[in-house]
Amino acid sequence: MDINTTFGEWLFLATFTGRKMERHTRPDMVGGVAVPENLNGLTMGQLIDLSELRDEADSLYRIAEIVLGLGREETAKARAVDVVRLVGWVTGEVEKINKLFEKLPRERLSDNERKAGAEKLRFGLFGMLDWYARRMGIKDHDEVLGVPWARLYKCMEMDGLQREYERRLGEITRQELERNNRRIRR
Repeated sequence: MDINTTFGEWLFLATFTGRKMERHTRPDMVGGVAVPENLNGLTMGQLIDLSELRDEADSLYRIAEIVLGLGREETAKARAVDVVRLVGWVTGEVEKINKLFEKLPRERLSDNERKAGAEKLRFGLFGMLDWYARRMGIKDHDEVLGVPWARLYKCMEMDGLQREYERRLGEITRQELERNNRRIRR
């Protein structure tokens, strides 16, 4: 294959070779469409769609559709090298974004909270969307799917840091009260 091989041709041949997608650098253009510098402009819905894709031919087309708005025919006619680089780059970037969400401050549960079953209150992706909708006073959960993922992430980060601060402040206040009570009893 040469540099002018189309993605459609490459994909047809790749099905017989046991291809495996690898991470790649971002191409500048795919099928005449400029590739964004980063994926910060993706909505939560787009990020979720990309996160749920599997390494299948249809998924490769969906990546070009979600990120660039290219239809299946346009993607098939694009240079294979560009589409493969796009897919590899997007896959790596989505993994990085998902790891950011995993690293967000998590509430440390007390023994009493664990006994009461607080660990059962983790509701996954829908829970995250529901939390943001309630936080922002949004009635329709589908509306949250149109929110840029970076905004939702930042709100989660700020709320997590705020909870940590409040917990620390509560503990410091409790310790201070105990010290004052001991002094008074003496």
